[in-house]
Amino acid sequence: MQTLSIAASRRPSFIPCDPVPDVALGPANLRILIVNEDMRSADSLKSTLHDLGYFTTFTAYSARRALVAAGDFSPAVVLLDLELPDMTGYQLARKLRSHLHGGVRRIPLLAIAEGLMPDDAALTHAAGFMGCLTKPVAPLELDRLLRKLG
Repeated sequence: MQTLSIAASRRPSFIPCDPVPDVALGPANLRILIVNEDMRSADSLKSTLHDLGYFTTFTAYSARRALVAAGDFSPAVVLLDLELPDMTGYQLARKLRSHLHGGVRRIPLLAIAEGLMPDDAALTHAAGFMGCLTKPVAPLELDRLLRKLG
């Protein structure tokens, strides 16, 4: 009968190897959080994303749910409707930018608006959004903005 020495039994179960090189996120694995209270509009946006090859999405139908999802889902980008029932998109952007999790504070935000007013571009930029799209969202413009992240 062979006995196992104490030293041999304390070997680590995980042996580190060379670090994995950074790989740009492709459409299929880009984690996208959709924040929109209108289920039809959110579903339409999710369908557009799937048509473009973006499959890892999560939909939050309120700002409060989006704050929880941002920490739990760890999105690479947030598509944020500016008009939400529990707070404005600008207020939610401010809360995301001051989130307890440092990673959430750095998530790129993309605004979605019913219609653009002349000052909206400056307001969304000042609020930390990387851009602003109008409804209905143009798939090619959405794809162009998302690919900037990859």
